[in-house]
Amino acid sequence: MKSISGKIYIKVALAIAIGAIGTSLVTSVLLYVNAVSSEENKAQALIEQIGATIRSTASIALYVQDKELGQEIVQGLVINDLIAGAKLSDSISLDVSFGILSGSKGVIKTEVQHPFIPNQTIGELLIYPNRNYIQSIAKQNAVNDALLLLLYSAIVALFVSVFVHKLLTQPLQKLTASFLKIDPRNTETMRTLIHNENDEIGQMVQGINDLMGELKSTLENETDLRIQTQALESKFRLIFEQASAGICLIDADNMISASNPAFNNMLPNSSNDTTFIELFEHVDQLASLLIRIRNEESVNHLSIDLKCKSLSGEKKKWVHCLFSRVTTQRSEVRQSETGTQGPLIEVIMYDVTARAEKEHKTRFEADHDALTHLKNRRAGEAEIDNLLQTVSFLDLSLVVFMIDLDNFKPVNDNHGHDAGDRVLIEVGKRLQTVFDGKNEFCSRWGGDEFVAAYVVNEVNIDEICALAQSTLDSLRYPIDISDEITCTIGGSIGVVIAPTHADNTKDLIACADKTMYKVKQNGRGHFEIFDPNWL
Repeated sequence: MKSISGKIYIKVALAIAIGAIGTSLVTSVLLYVNAVSSEENKAQALIEQIGATIRSTASIALYVQDKELGQEIVQGLVINDLIAGAKLSDSISLDVSFGILSGSKGVIKTEVQHPFIPNQTIGELLIYPNRNYIQSIAKQNAVNDALLLLLYSAIVALFVSVFVHKLLTQPLQKLTASFLKIDPRNTETMRTLIHNENDEIGQMVQGINDLMGELKSTLENETDLRIQTQALESKFRLIFEQASAGICLIDADNMISASNPAFNNMLPNSSNDTTFIELFEHVDQLASLLIRIRNEESVNHLSIDLKCKSLSGEKKKWVHCLFSRVTTQRSEVRQSETGTQGPLIEVIMYDVTARAEKEHKTRFEADHDALTHLKNRRAGEAEIDNLLQTVSFLDLSLVVFMIDLDNFKPVNDNHGHDAGDRVLIEVGKRLQTVFDGKNEFCSRWGGDEFVAAYVVNEVNIDEICALAQSTLDSLRYPIDISDEITCTIGGSIGVVIAPTHADNTKDLIACADKTMYKVKQNGRGHFEIFDPNWL
């Protein structure tokens, strides 16, 4: 007799109970941590609101140097249970405090502004949260929520276990008893499974009965098909090995399960422990393509040009690849040989290095300035359009510099256009050094005008000003035109910020251009940030 622990409904009930309790415990821990953090954040926000409320009173106290008023302010703050101590001070003489001022973690520092002069700080207010009180309240609330979740999960697990036993495990027990009566040597017994309900189990029983009835004929057909497949495969293998195009098969793990000599000649770096995607650059793009062709039934063929990885010093190679999902009998035979699961992908490739290099050169010349190799105006506008979409989608900001060179015309007039070209090339190199990060670019807008742009998470005017000044400083360094001739130029920069000043490329460039000319009218050699009042 089987032990009670071997019964399927006991196992199901235990699995449900263990799963529910385990899930509840994990969820309770996460809920507890989240609740504690949430309560602490709420308390932090409330303290900040309290500090903001008395900021104006504190500014008066500091302005008139009223120590008694300052003392009332800090004492009034400490009355709140959330606050352990407070301190109000300035750089002159006023310094009052009350409560417990130990511990710097979580201290809320509020700069107190001059009551009559905007943006002038005259002191600071330090508020020390009562962390023991805050944590005790937060932990109590979190514990209550976690206990309630555990109780709810236990009740749900109990009811689910009862229903699963009634609706699933009990019918399965009866089905198992019927299945044991089948004799595989007697085809007449292969239709004796009985289940009276017209539910999923009944449909499964009917399917099993039909499957067993057709098993013998299916096996005979499978044997015939295998013989035919082996004969065809021997013919196609000869074509496979003699083909001039590179051919390979990749399995569900992207490993190369078979390849012909042409493929090995094109990609000599391939090996048994190297995946197909590791042979190429842009790995993420190729991996996404393989996932798509495996999972989308409507997509059977895809083609793409891929750049091969190469060792240092080797010439870059490009190949055109046609990807096809291998289906039906070919897939089944190949999977049985390789032991993999999932559709195989057949790859046929041709060396297109010469064509790719020509196309790359053509695209580069179309999008870049021939002299400085920076993006030209057309490509620059497209890049700004892309960055504007990025900042709009991610709620970021885009800073744009319109840069016009100062004292450039005298270089052309005094030393010739070749000297001017040398200056423009050097300026392009210096700007590329400044704007070389992700989501940053610079372009030659035309003549001696350049445009640079970069994305920021938050607008910080001080940082923008520092970068603009640094850019101007880099332009002022002397430029060697020849061994005997050195010239010094400068720059004027108009700065605009999107979406604060404009949310489209045309208006953004117009504002930047207007700001740059404003700088030139005001003496050149510096920068200004766009002011909407200029419109």
